[in-house]
Amino acid sequence: MLKPSRAPGARVAESINVTQVLTLIIQEITRFSETFSHIDVEKTLVCIASNRKGSRGGIYGKLVPTRFENGSPVIKHRGKIYTIPDITHRGIVQKYLVYFYMPRFFDLPPAEKLRVIFHELYHINPEFNGDIRRMAAVKAAHGHSREHFDSHFIKDMHAFHEYITLTPYMKFLELSSRDLSRHFSKVTGMRMKTPKPVLLQASR
Repeated sequence: MLKPSRAPGARVAESINVTQVLTLIIQEITRFSETFSHIDVEKTLVCIASNRKGSRGGIYGKLVPTRFENGSPVIKHRGKIYTIPDITHRGIVQKYLVYFYMPRFFDLPPAEKLRVIFHELYHINPEFNGDIRRMAAVKAAHGHSREHFDSHFIKDMHAFHEYITLTPYMKFLELSSRDLSRHFSKVTGMRMKTPKPVLLQASR
């Protein structure tokens, strides 16, 4: 999957699609861990977004659901009804979009990359209905703390880390953004603007 340079400073005359590799890693997670077995990878679109290198307060990844509470395709807000238009990829309507930020995510150590991936995947509703996993009535996304949120998947993450260390995917996780540009002639990935609700109709 990943071919190192033949000599110091040499470039590999081929490209790498980082979203394809990340999608394969996510597929491995869903197969390896029962906690994430409800995720349909064909309906979970991995995308790359950009942020400034070294910027403070930047994020490494985010999950974007395509449905509202309980999987509803519409939401009522201030007397109006909104929806998120269907997003299709290879003819399949997507339930979730997962964004990883370049270069911040790719400059993390391998274990931290996995933590970000597991964190974003854990936001996916157990019913895989397009809604987020709701942790509480208030602060639904994370509950009372991110540390408590992460505690729900930490054992799965450590077990998967041990597993993936023995696979070629570990070589990918070890690459920084600079390493990617050094080892591959072209670094590509799926890019898509974050979908936003659009007005469907004014409610009565």
